[in-house]
Amino acid sequence: MDTNKPEDAQQSGAPAPEVLHTQDEAPAPSPSTPSEPSKSPKPRLRTTYRPSHKATFIGLAVVAGVLAINGAVITWLMNAQQNAAAETAKESVTLSAKTLNSLGVSRNPVGNLGTELTIGPQTTFNNKVTMGSDLTIGGKLQLKGDFSANSASFANLKAGETALEKLTVNGDVTATTLNLRKDLNVVGNVKIQGSVTMAQLLTINNNLNVAGNVSIGGTLSARNFQANSLTSGSTLTIGGHIITRGSAPAVGPGGAVGNNGTVSISGNDASGTVAVNAGTGAGNGLLAQVAFRSQYGTMPHVLITPVGRYADVYVTRSIGGFNIYSSSAMSSGGYAFDYIVMQ
Repeated sequence: MDTNKPEDAQQSGAPAPEVLHTQDEAPAPSPSTPSEPSKSPKPRLRTTYRPSHKATFIGLAVVAGVLAINGAVITWLMNAQQNAAAETAKESVTLSAKTLNSLGVSRNPVGNLGTELTIGPQTTFNNKVTMGSDLTIGGKLQLKGDFSANSASFANLKAGETALEKLTVNGDVTATTLNLRKDLNVVGNVKIQGSVTMAQLLTINNNLNVAGNVSIGGTLSARNFQANSLTSGSTLTIGGHIITRGSAPAVGPGGAVGNNGTVSISGNDASGTVAVNAGTGAGNGLLAQVAFRSQYGTMPHVLITPVGRYADVYVTRSIGGFNIYSSSAMSSGGYAFDYIVMQ
């Protein structure tokens, strides 16, 4: 049982314990006292201001106008700054090392040329590019438009279609196809290793030396034609004279010319005259021996004709020359024999 009394609890300051009772022992409710009638509160004064709709719209319009003016001023200032930055960028552009590295730009010096700017990736310039000094391109230069230069020097130039008003070449020129629509003036030598096709007239004012073969499908007209070797696969028609040239062959006397007999020759390997001066005691047999300057490839044909005085003569021939023989004894005096040699 709790020995503490309620009085002691009130004195100690703790709340008094509530005494519980059973339902049978519940105390009777105390009679209720009539409540006093409540007094109605006094109305308060109205301290807030509610503007009208017209004033609200006017205020919003003023605020919108101020914001529009501020936006216009800010836009004008930004455009002015951008224009100033663009003008500054036209005069000078400075790229940091970080930006150059991000673009793949190499700034390493090459040789003794100083520091060069080499652009590695694909770069597009939308406006005019002006170089104050030399421009060196290590790779290919591809031009989609026109190329204009007051003076150009190329170590190796390959062009598909090129129009040149004036071209001066001091070195060698190698061209797969060369089309000239106007004059071609060559001061030095011209060497052509392949075939040459002339659609129109070819005029050569000086000498023409051809080391190889010349095939002419039409008519060859020459005022003066000279050839070391001429081969015709068909009929060779000559309207004028046939004149042979060349050094005279060697000639020697035979035993039939007699004592103090002599022989001489004028002409060449193709034609000429053998002169025989028979001495005393001349007889029949070998009169003269002729040796060609150049041997024939096969056995040639030799024709002998006595000139002036008649002599009964005949010949023997070889690729290296021919011999003149007398069939009967010859009297002293001079004899001449024309010859023509053909292979």
